[in-house]
Amino acid sequence: MSLTPVHVRGKRKSASSPIPMLAMDSPLNPKKMKRSLASVRASRSTRGRPTLQSLPVELLESIFLYSANLALPRASHLIGAKLSGKATLLRLFIAVFHETWDQWFGIPRLQLQGPKLKDGTFFVYEGDISFQSDMLELPWVDIDFILQAQQAWADKYARDRWYQHSVPFAEGEGKFNHGHEGGFSHFKSRACFDADYERALKWPAFQTTSMTWGTRDVHPHVRMPMDLITGPWNEEKRRRIFWLTRGGIRLGAKGQTPVPWEVKLACLDNAVISAEELDPLIINCLISDWIFKDLPEDIVRKQLVQLSRRIEWGGDSPESKEILRRIATALNLDLQLPQYDRIPG
Repeated sequence: MSLTPVHVRGKRKSASSPIPMLAMDSPLNPKKMKRSLASVRASRSTRGRPTLQSLPVELLESIFLYSANLALPRASHLIGAKLSGKATLLRLFIAVFHETWDQWFGIPRLQLQGPKLKDGTFFVYEGDISFQSDMLELPWVDIDFILQAQQAWADKYARDRWYQHSVPFAEGEGKFNHGHEGGFSHFKSRACFDADYERALKWPAFQTTSMTWGTRDVHPHVRMPMDLITGPWNEEKRRRIFWLTRGGIRLGAKGQTPVPWEVKLACLDNAVISAEELDPLIINCLISDWIFKDLPEDIVRKQLVQLSRRIEWGGDSPESKEILRRIATALNLDLQLPQYDRIPG
């Protein structure tokens, strides 16, 4: 008896028919075409690329700080807006002055335990001269901003370090009940500055020509902003000039950028010759031997005539007339002896 075959669906299929050659070339199966380099670049150029101003503030701030490019905020209004935050500007200022502050924090220039001498001749001064100079000339850097930055730096890097005042004080001086002898964790930028400033306001004119004072809050070769030299000076500028002078700027010192004679004349005119009232603080911070050097002879003669008339006919106090005489004497000596380099005492 023969077995009955069982048919299982799907087990046996008829041979598939060959694909016609025409189907291989049909539009449904196009051949892969090679693209030129130019077409690839063109297609990529149409894709959206991130721009500098589209970066998040945190990344843009990092680029700003590490590039040390003060022109970056001026690249566009949007970049300028993103980099104009107070916190960003404070971090930038701290980064610029960190090396100088870290080296000289709380050390008066008279302190023998200051940074060691290099080659037995000059102190080693840390800090970028050009960058510090450019920072100090920015319009938003005023005395309040500087003191805020200095306090933020001290809170982070010098909380337990010794600080000593660099302005001489006699016992019992000052009205701020401030411990001028200093100490550990003593530094409070605004309180210490106010105490020093109050003391300096009591100095007579030319007090600083015969004493060494101050510290190094800036590199000594940093440029003084020109508008602070020429004047006129409001209270904010007077305080900022004192901070810079106390901080180590010495106009006309070796290594300093030469000051044009036009700027010197503007300073002399606003501080002394045409000043309604002489300001001892401005004279102590700005007027010294550097200002009398390399002045045009004809200009000096005109200034001497003006000073002579004011001394003789002006209504200045005896103290002010004595200041005018000292300035006239220095101009006379510079006119007659070009090598003269010190205000007469």
